[in-house]
Amino acid sequence: MNASSGEESIWDWLFGSDVPEADRRVYEGHMAKGGAALSVLVDSPSMADLDRIEGMLQQYSPVEIHEENSDSSTAVGSGLPGSATGQTGYGAQDAEREKVIPLPEEELKVGKRATETVKHIRTYVVEEPVQKDVRLRDERTVIGRRPATGAPTGQPTEREYEVREMHEEPVVQKDVRAGEELVVSKEATERTERIADTVKKTKADIDKSGR
Repeated sequence: MNASSGEESIWDWLFGSDVPEADRRVYEGHMAKGGAALSVLVDSPSMADLDRIEGMLQQYSPVEIHEENSDSSTAVGSGLPGSATGQTGYGAQDAEREKVIPLPEEELKVGKRATETVKHIRTYVVEEPVQKDVRLRDERTVIGRRPATGAPTGQPTEREYEVREMHEEPVVQKDVRAGEELVVSKEATERTERIADTVKKTKADIDKSGR
């Protein structure tokens, strides 16, 4: 009987009127292909009873309809008894229960960059005492008397005579000459420097007590 019609169907009898239309189509399509729907209610606190019931179900390769058909109705056909999916249904559930927990960690990478330092060269002037010898010539007037050697030349008169003396004195002159010069050049060297730092790692503590 079509679950989407207004008439009462088996799904109304099994689940009541609140069953979603998608679930109705899944179960109806599964049964139309020869499958059977089984709902098990276990009202027993004993784990032994649960294991016994699960063992009985495993003999017929059961398929969880909701899990196999969560994405599309195509999975219903592949989950029929006798199919590959029906035989490995529980193995697929075990794979889904596997969870991968990443443990990222940091890695130290050291590069290099060029930095610039500036050196300033400043010239300035200082005075230093120097000495240098120079030979100088002086003239000195020497006056002496002696008897006249010739005839008188005239009457005695008043007269003034001028005698010049020559003296040498040092004259200082400063000339600029080339002294020394600074040669500025660059030379490159390489060095090895060890970098110490810390990196972060993700670790996991596993509680093996099962609590």
